Amino acid sequence: MELDNLLKEERLSGASLLILANKQDIKGALTPAEIAKVLNLEAMDKSRHWKIVGCSAYTGEGLLEGFDWLVQDVASRIYMLD
Repeated sequence: MELDNLLKEERLSGASLLILANKQDIKGALTPAEIAKVLNLEAMDKSRHWKIVGCSAYTGEGLLEGFDWLVQDVASRIYMLD
């Protein structure tokens, strides 16, 4: 509910949303798809750019993928404004 309210803020319209699904190295962790379902992200405004990346802060797995996506997503929209 809090995430939904936060994303409705006018000043955050157009902001990218990256969710780092930590603890993926631990058995029983929710998958990115399960997290998307719990957060009801599919129902979000289709203009919102979002991604959930499974990661492990312990091993570092997935972190680079997540930040690469974020940088590319922001860059693609900045250059569209030129």
